[in-house]
Amino acid sequence: MGMDVQPDIAQIRRIYTALTLHYVDGLTQAQIAERTGQSHSTVNRMIKMGHEMGMVEISIRSPFQDHLALERELAEVSGLREVVIETTASGNPEAVLARVGICAAELLVSKVRPGMSVCLTGGKGVSACVAGLRNVPQVKGVKMVPATGLVQGQHYTDVNHAAATMAQAFGGEAVQMLSPMFAETEDQREMITGMKTVSRVIEATRSADLAVVGIGGLRERATSYFDLHRDVPGEEGELFASGAVAELLAHVLDASGRVTDYTRNRLVVAMAPEDLAKIPVSIGVAAGHEKAEAICAVVRGGYINTLVTDEATARDVLARLKAEAA
Repeated sequence: MGMDVQPDIAQIRRIYTALTLHYVDGLTQAQIAERTGQSHSTVNRMIKMGHEMGMVEISIRSPFQDHLALERELAEVSGLREVVIETTASGNPEAVLARVGICAAELLVSKVRPGMSVCLTGGKGVSACVAGLRNVPQVKGVKMVPATGLVQGQHYTDVNHAAATMAQAFGGEAVQMLSPMFAETEDQREMITGMKTVSRVIEATRSADLAVVGIGGLRERATSYFDLHRDVPGEEGELFASGAVAELLAHVLDASGRVTDYTRNRLVVAMAPEDLAKIPVSIGVAAGHEKAEAICAVVRGGYINTLVTDEATARDVLARLKAEAA
């Protein structure tokens, strides 16, 4: 039947019935034909006419729709290229971090390509990402490079262990950083960073294709920074007097994202935050409302272009950034 012949009310009612049985009740065209006593071809024709008359509108409701809207808004307000949000489905911070780590791992897998170099930090967020790497497709020629010096004692502060575990997951290789996280003096730092075994690693981080870094919240002590050197806990007065609110690459930052004048910033053996900002894909991993202030500082500094976090933290970060812009 051509559209130049207008169907009557009775026919429109039959078309509506067929559409409802098909799209709402889930019946096949054959079942509709049997129920209404019409031929299969007639039912097919009525459904087609319903489409042509604009009676059918298909809407897909994503269970992630609210998250996707939040991701888009936070990306727009923050200037980040990509935001990935995991549901804050538990009051247990460790459980939330584990879920965020899995999200970060899935994002990482989607971005790693053959021949890529990936630099990474230690910290609980990155450790959760590494732990989330399960049954990963092997990627030829991928290399993992530590972005900071080494602190042994806790698995989440041992960046060499994180790099080796990540490399094993992808079937790649890991470079080892043969340097402590902090030198004892500025002269010693200059000597250490001048050693080829160290300078080559730091140079390799600058040419990385992708970075995965943790973000530490200092004022809430939501960071492994206080585990990095025996003297750090005793230096809290100087640390906070410098305006420090966040930790990134073992450097402490103020609320605007600038590296502070805290003494230990001049002793750290690590990639510089400004070099991180030049990496094509730089993923920050952090979870928990106590990280919100630190995430804002890192975003203001422009050091990362991708964030993986949980919903509650994302909403806190968004509220802070919007309040600042108001």
